[in-house]
Amino acid sequence: MYSHSFLWEYLYDTMIEISLNARKELEAFFLSQEKQPIRLYLAPGEQSSRLEFILDSPTEGDEVIAVQDFVFCINAELLKKCGGIHIDVTDDTFIAAPRIPFPKRSACSGTNCGTCGSSCKK
Repeated sequence: MYSHSFLWEYLYDTMIEISLNARKELEAFFLSQEKQPIRLYLAPGEQSSRLEFILDSPTEGDEVIAVQDFVFCINAELLKKCGGIHIDVTDDTFIAAPRIPFPKRSACSGTNCGTCGSSCKK
């Protein structure tokens, strides 16, 4: 039987998973520059929010997670909402998929309000 702390460490270490293809692309990216922490942040999308990447230093309220020689930082509350993140590459584009999908936006949310007629509330 495993202790609770061992299980927590195991689960914590797998909160961010990187595919082999994504690892290769990250390694190639950092060949020409010094490795820096990679921030995962929430960006608005047309149909739902999505996770994006930027090189950035951790700040207060972040979780800092080292995975396969890379350091990721993400707001602790956002990481909880995601339930973990899987990073992959598709068509030369990095994809960060939360284990718990973000809700879809309705046609009347955000800046699309003018396109759905009188049912929108401002």
